[in-house]
Amino acid sequence: MKYTLLTVLSIAMSLNTFFAQEEIKQESTIKDVTVFLSGAEVHRTAKVNLSAGSNQVTFENLSPYITPNSIQVKAKSNNVTIVSVNHQANYLTDNSNDKKLDVIKDSIEDLTFSQSIRLGHQRVYQEEKSLLLTNKSIKGETNGVDVEELMDMADFYRERLLEIETKLLDIDMQLTKINKTLSRLNQQRNILSKGKTKNTNEIVVNVSTKNKGTAEFEISYVVTQASWIPKYDIRSSDISEPVELTYKADVFNLSGYDWKNVNVTLSTGNPSIDNTQPTLNPWYLKYYEKYRKQDKNAGAYGYGGGSTPMVRSADSFESKAKGNKKQIVREDGNFDGNNLSMADFTQMIESNVNTEFKISIPYTINSDGKPYLVEIQNYELPVDYSYLTIPKKDKDAFLLARMSGWGGYNLLPGEANIYFEGTYVGDSYLETGSTKDTLDISLGRDQGIVVERKKVEELCKNSTLGGNHKTARAYDIEVRNNKSKPVTIFIYDQIPLTSYKEVEVTVEDMGGAEYNEKTGELKWKMTIAPGATKTVTFKFQVKYPKEYNMSNL
Repeated sequence: MKYTLLTVLSIAMSLNTFFAQEEIKQESTIKDVTVFLSGAEVHRTAKVNLSAGSNQVTFENLSPYITPNSIQVKAKSNNVTIVSVNHQANYLTDNSNDKKLDVIKDSIEDLTFSQSIRLGHQRVYQEEKSLLLTNKSIKGETNGVDVEELMDMADFYRERLLEIETKLLDIDMQLTKINKTLSRLNQQRNILSKGKTKNTNEIVVNVSTKNKGTAEFEISYVVTQASWIPKYDIRSSDISEPVELTYKADVFNLSGYDWKNVNVTLSTGNPSIDNTQPTLNPWYLKYYEKYRKQDKNAGAYGYGGGSTPMVRSADSFESKAKGNKKQIVREDGNFDGNNLSMADFTQMIESNVNTEFKISIPYTINSDGKPYLVEIQNYELPVDYSYLTIPKKDKDAFLLARMSGWGGYNLLPGEANIYFEGTYVGDSYLETGSTKDTLDISLGRDQGIVVERKKVEELCKNSTLGGNHKTARAYDIEVRNNKSKPVTIFIYDQIPLTSYKEVEVTVEDMGGAEYNEKTGELKWKMTIAPGATKTVTFKFQVKYPKEYNMSNL
């Protein structure tokens, strides 16, 4: 019996030893990051020393904003089998501290302690002052107050009160200095704390291996607190030269961890949106009985969809765009190129669903919510220059750079800084969501083109005939070219439209314009020589019943 019991215990101990799981806490290093328009995919690597048998590897200090379904773990060893992958939060590890933040927090604690001491001294002196003022009356027992005692007491009150007031003033000055310093430190602490998190996430991986040794793991996951926004610099030196367009991005990181010297890829994809294709269900008409009066002004809402971007090969793209090379120096000292920009180290990769810009130079993007500027591409774009003016709305002429075939540059809608003839002229917005073949880039106002729109008074008349009023309107639009080169300009104005049957609008003179009857738009295109002036005149007449009043004619 004893022998049997010892045998069972021995087998049980052997099984426990065989199935014992090695628990390993492991740090990992960020290798590269793919930043989406919303979110980012982080790729980490780690080398883990494994024991033969079962191992539980916990990859620590990861972002708390991980999307669990996006976690992927790979073991780059044929002898290692991944049994399971789990995800958990760790609220005991504080990731909100760094060296600069620790110094500021220590300074805040010291100043807060000094503030408390001085506030205590202030209360004590105020209480003593109150006590002196409350007990300042002096009375003699029989014959009044002795003069010498009165003088001594007066000297005592004066000296002590002066001393107390001096102490209180000194404390007030010290508290003012402390409060100002605390305010600056707290503001700086808030800036440094932005993007820092007090809790972390962990990925727990159960693996099995036959042999003891070192295995390399690759971990990837998507975090939500990151993004990038496209922006542009558009430069034109002269209306006879191509436009230089610098494609850039503001990259934001609030994932809780800094991306230090990692390869960054910018993707036009968005993993946070639903990627399931829509379906159409049968559309059945329903009959209902009209039981109340309908509002005749009620309308319907329409929904518009975005356009599908064109997909072109990188070869055709590169043959159309020429890089604008210039010297750039990184603040962190990682790159000091010779007549090169960051765009020269960016590779564009197009897939069927999105475009990626892979930057081959390591970059640092801290988790502080600040925009970090990344240069993507430099293009030299052949454009047609022209001017546009709508003097009814704005008397200035706007210089336009009209670019055709822009779909091959993979541009996204974004803000643009405009530079013309070496001077910053303002900002604009690059609207690439249009389905038009030509993309108009506004280069700003040009004061070299003078435009004036005025009413021709002698042709503007009001008359009554029978039961109708007739109102005639005429306008002159005068354009002068003060530049040294001829310019092409588009001029827009309009004829009023009517939705009333009783109201008639007659165009008497379009002045040579193209007229759109549906919109009432008048459009002139003309070329004006240097120093020359051209004038166009258009006239129209409105007839309406005399009991009507036209408020906007």
